[in-house]
Amino acid sequence: MSARITPYELILESLESSVFPSIRAEADQRGTDTRRRDQFLLLGFVGAALEDIVPDDAPAEALDEYGELLYQGFQFWDFGRRLYVLTDEATAELVSPSYTLGDWHLAAPPACYIQFPYQRFWARVSAEAPFEPVDGCFAVVDDTLPRPDAGAHLRLQLVLGLRADRPGVSLMSYRTDLDPKTPAKLAESPWRADAAPFANALPGGERKGYLSLSTTSELEALVLRVFHYLERGVGKLRAEEGSSVAGETRLAHVVV
Repeated sequence: MSARITPYELILESLESSVFPSIRAEADQRGTDTRRRDQFLLLGFVGAALEDIVPDDAPAEALDEYGELLYQGFQFWDFGRRLYVLTDEATAELVSPSYTLGDWHLAAPPACYIQFPYQRFWARVSAEAPFEPVDGCFAVVDDTLPRPDAGAHLRLQLVLGLRADRPGVSLMSYRTDLDPKTPAKLAESPWRADAAPFANALPGGERKGYLSLSTTSELEALVLRVFHYLERGVGKLRAEEGSSVAGETRLAHVVV
C-alpha cells in the first residue's frame, strides 16, 4: 500500500534544517525539558516558529492548537520520525466492539504519527463544526510530572481536513494521565452515548464504510489499541521506505 504524504512533511518538515536544531540548542543552553509542553512553548525559537506556521486567517483560539502541533512535531522529529500506517484490515480489527487487551501494560513509542486509512475516520472539532476526514493522529507518551511514578501522560492530536489545496488543517487535541498497568479498562469499552463505538455519524456514510470519532473516549481507546497491536502483532508489521511519488510520504514507515 502507498502511504500518503503526512501533515508533518507538509507543515513542519522544513523546520528540520535549522529551527528544530535551534530549539534543541536553546533548550540545552537554558536547561529546558522539551518534553514539558509548558517549558517548550516558552522557548524563543518556538515562538518565532509559531509566527511562521500559523495561517494568517487562523482564529485566535487556534494558536493553542498550533502550539500543540509544533510540540508534537518536534517530539516526532526528536524521536526518529516514527510513522505507523494502518491498513484497512488492521483498522477493522481495531474498531471491533470485542477487542481484548488482557493484562497488557501500556508500552508505546515516546512520539509517533499514526496514519489512518484514507477517509475512513471522520470527526469534528466542535459540535457546531462540520465533520471532516481524519488523516491521522500525533501521539506523545511520557511519564507524569512532577511525579514520574504516578503513571503515564498521554497527549494526542488529531489532524483533520488535510488537503493539498488547503493552506491549513483542522486540529483537535486531547491529553490525559493514566495507569499504565490498567489500559484495558479504557481501551476495551470506549464510551459513546448515541451509538456503538466508532459508528458512522454521517448521513449515508455507512454505505461507504465510514467510521467516526465522536468522543475522546473513542480516540483514547483507538490509540491504546494501536499501541497494543504494535507490541503484540510484530509478525504483521512491515517496514517500508519512503516514496518519491507526488502525494506519497517520503518518510520511512511501518505498515500495520
